[in-house]
Order: sequence, then structure tokens, then C-alpha cells
Amino acid sequence: MVLYYTRSKKTKIFAEALAEVMQMPVRELESDLNDKSTFGFMIKALGMAFGGRGYPVKNMPESIPGEIYLCGPVWGGQMVGPPRYFLDNANLTDTKVNLLLTAGVPVEKYRRKALDYLNRIPCKPGEAYIFAASDKVPPEPETIKEQLREILQIAPPC
Repeated sequence: MVLYYTRSKKTKIFAEALAEVMQMPVRELESDLNDKSTFGFMIKALGMAFGGRGYPVKNMPESIPGEIYLCGPVWGGQMVGPPRYFLDNANLTDTKVNLLLTAGVPVEKYRRKALDYLNRIPCKPGEAYIFAASDKVPPEPETIKEQLREILQIAPPC
């Protein structure tokens, strides 16, 4: 299963491409963080970035398969709050958890920091991948799928 959180819909493009490449179902994690007022959003985002806390997910999955890919953006140098909340509150003991993170610049330290976080929770830590998601225009879905197939070593469809 591919789970994702997005505010601007850029990470959704990556998550849907990953779900297609991996032939897995995809599901959005919903949160009240999508406050439409800029001021309200900034207050919440600052609390997450500097407080290091997650932000509640409204639709936690009731059942979680043996392997998931959790997708979310990097804000303030770390994985955004709703995916962290999911990791901290879901029963993932028997689940292999892989991360796909999007950032304006795919800095390796963001990936390492997310892996460190993943290694602190009770799960089977998998891999973490980080992709550039420009504030302007994300890559085309076909380009993302091509990159994912290469990274995950999956042959393209015939």
C-alpha cells in the first residue's frame, strides 16, 4: 500500500506514480493541517518544524499490509507532521515501512534524518528515497515512473 500526505498536491503525483509502478493501492492521509488561511498554516507548520511533533491524521487506516510506502514532503528539514503522526500511532510492528520524501532540493541529510526517525519506531525499517519537487512544477508522472523503476529495479511494462 502507498500512503501519502500532501498539501500542495505535488507529493500526490509522486505517490500515484509509485503506486502504479509497484502495483499497489494508494491512499491519502488526511489532516486538519490543510488550513486555508496562510497565517493558520504557518503557525501549525512552525510548530511541527521546530517542535518536532507530528500532526494528527483524521483517517488512520484500519488495516495495514506487510509492506507500505509512506510518502510526504520535507518541511523545515524534516518529514512533515502527518506522516510522523502515522508512524508514531499506527501498529507497524510486522510492517516493512519505506519512505518516499519530496523536497525542493533532494538533500541527503533529509533522507538520513527520516531513516533515523523510522529506526526509532517499532516496525521493519525499509528504504528511504528523496525526490526533487519544485515549488513551480513537479516532474511529469512518466518521468517519475521511469526514475522509480530505475531506483527500485523494476522492469518497465511490455
